[in-house]
Amino acid sequence: MFEEEMTELQSDMVDICNEYSCGVSDKIFIYVSYEGLLNTDYFYIINGRIIERHKLNDSGLNADFDVSVDCQKQVLNILKDDTRKIKSVCDKYNQPMPTEMRLIYEPKTKNFRAEYKYEKQFTDDMGLSDIVNAWFEEEKIKLENQNKA
Repeated sequence: MFEEEMTELQSDMVDICNEYSCGVSDKIFIYVSYEGLLNTDYFYIINGRIIERHKLNDSGLNADFDVSVDCQKQVLNILKDDTRKIKSVCDKYNQPMPTEMRLIYEPKTKNFRAEYKYEKQFTDDMGLSDIVNAWFEEEKIKLENQNKA
């Protein structure tokens, strides 16, 4: 069934990002873009701070995360493989493939949210890194406002 297969693949995406953060993240953010080219990215909230994947060792936790380029690439490759499988599932069930997926998972509460877009996201002025950076900054502001409250 379409929903079950999508859920299984998205769960795999969350699992690999959770594994990368050694299971200590408060929130996992996964970005997927599929507009001809396939791009993925991910970042976290750990220890009350929003953190890019390559800066986990700046989280304030007494942990030594493997943030090597090789390790990051392994995660990105798994995210890309899962996205290709999602495309196959969409084709199999005659469903449109999202051009953008934003997955948010909170390991402690097991709360999962997915946002999908189907229209073109990239423009001549706005590329992948711009979109991901804007989302990162948006979530950073939300976190700062939450911490003030």
